[in-house]
Amino acid sequence: MPGTKKSQCCDPCRDLHHKCASIRSPNEFLANDLQVTELCQTAADVFAPDAHVHGVDERQGSDRQRVDLLDFVLESGSGEPDDLTERPSDNPSPGRGSVGDADSVPLSGRPSSTLPQYHGNGQQTHAKRSGRLSPLSMGDILERPHQPRSWPLRDPQEAHLLQHFVDKIAPFFDCTDRQQHFAVHIPYRARRCETLFNAILAMSARHLNRTTSFDPFASDHYYQACLEKLIPALDDHGVTMDDDLLAATVILRLLEEFDVPLAGSDLRGHSFGTKAFIQGPASMTTTPSLRQAVYWSGLRQEIYNALSLQQAPDFDMSSLNSYFSPLGPDACDCAWANQAIAHCADVLVFCFGQAHRSAIVHAELKAQNQQWNETRPDSFDPYFVGDEVEVGTTFPDIRFRCAWHATGNQYNDLARILLSVHDPSVPTVGPLRRRLVQEVDDQIRQRVWTVCGAALSNASVAPAMVVGCMAIHLCGDRFTDPQQQDLLIHVLIRMDALHGWPTDALQRQLRETWVVR
Repeated sequence: MPGTKKSQCCDPCRDLHHKCASIRSPNEFLANDLQVTELCQTAADVFAPDAHVHGVDERQGSDRQRVDLLDFVLESGSGEPDDLTERPSDNPSPGRGSVGDADSVPLSGRPSSTLPQYHGNGQQTHAKRSGRLSPLSMGDILERPHQPRSWPLRDPQEAHLLQHFVDKIAPFFDCTDRQQHFAVHIPYRARRCETLFNAILAMSARHLNRTTSFDPFASDHYYQACLEKLIPALDDHGVTMDDDLLAATVILRLLEEFDVPLAGSDLRGHSFGTKAFIQGPASMTTTPSLRQAVYWSGLRQEIYNALSLQQAPDFDMSSLNSYFSPLGPDACDCAWANQAIAHCADVLVFCFGQAHRSAIVHAELKAQNQQWNETRPDSFDPYFVGDEVEVGTTFPDIRFRCAWHATGNQYNDLARILLSVHDPSVPTVGPLRRRLVQEVDDQIRQRVWTVCGAALSNASVAPAMVVGCMAIHLCGDRFTDPQQQDLLIHVLIRMDALHGWPTDALQRQLRETWVVR
């Protein structure tokens, strides 16, 4: 009609000779398999929340058509797929397979999905998506709207992932928690917190993928669903009072540790959440609680990242002041284990901090390390010690009764290794330097050997195995004998096989260092 303004095709679609979304109604777009690229400037406007909801209300499309639309919405970032997931499919279009048919596509033929990447500054960047999400995972998403899940669970896969979290993932967090909050309380709390539930499923799926042939795409989708709610929530300063979101942040931080190798990696992707929590005034409590369990898990993650980057932990040590003083006779074993962890963090500040490494501070830390060994409860003694072995023959057999006994001893030994490496009393020049350096190296190798033996003897305690890997990362280059080197590599391979922990990069780095020497 005269005077009527015609819709204009956007430049990218005109150049590619595609039918631009600006000249198609939402219904027409749903009914046809159009080729709309990510470059289309008007597609997001057409599929704004109101537009795509009205389009679905006016007609009932097939499951596969809803898959196309949901994939487009996820790509463009416009709208929420919640309303689409509840629409039944009564009239599937001829010639187009349903989601159920798509589930039969082999895993090897599925396109890879894109996961948000996080860098040291905590900012989120998105890589471009290519193709649709994997059919199996997309079908799962359509059956799982962004609403509180029913309880008991009805989905066998979700039940399997939740049980796997309790059996295999929670021990990473509960190693110094007698009440086992992550195994007992976190799954129950997740029933009312979708963000926490998705974090659990993402972590569990990633671990299963690294240890079995589980679908490699499942973890990415739960991860993405978790971040959609978690990232905006972390902008709120009041999040430090929400235990559920703090637990979700710590769980996702562990997932990052599984995705990024130990050697020279930066795992600060979710540290903006855990750091704010660790430095918060209400982070510590006098009695065991979920908040305290999350705190110590986050602190161990900070230690892991600081040691990986060889820099001081990025948090305020004042929150640990009460753990730098001698513990009273009523302190439980878990408190003693946590004191060893706090001591290790303090040693890292001394080793990699900006302050001058004075001999006086080093002597004080060394005395604290020795005091812990002498005053800790007898329950921390191993219940079995094998025959004494020499470095390079085989690892010593040192077995502990509980996870917190193994973890406490391992972190105290790791702190002792760090103090030996950064001993300011060792001369850097002069006639005594060579002999004293050799003596220190011998002591370090002996302690690393003991830590690795304790790690293998308590291989079911994943955090104890992690400390063994950290000791190898620190001082593996000091081993020159090929037999000793092979045994160290065996520890890393064992950790990867048992717990899915990525050690390939560290193995490669050590082998390259040994060849050069």
